[in-house]
Amino acid sequence: MITQKVSMWGNSLGVRLPQAIIQQVGWKEGALVTISVENDQIILSPAKPKYTLEELLKNVTPQMQHDEVDFGDPVGEEIW
Repeated sequence: MITQKVSMWGNSLGVRLPQAIIQQVGWKEGALVTISVENDQIILSPAKPKYTLEELLKNVTPQMQHDEVDFGDPVGEEIW
């Protein structure tokens, strides 16, 4: 366990994260984190990236694409 001092950082309070802790979780400078509070504990977690459609499809090749598939007539309340 490591003890750190809470210090002023502009108009906010801040705590420096020790290198050993950063290396243990594999964070790098510029990493985005979410901050939450549970049971009076502050929790830092890696932020989940938000991808654009273009980023998700950037490696799709024509060989990966296929024609429409006909699943037959509607069976329930589908709208075709």
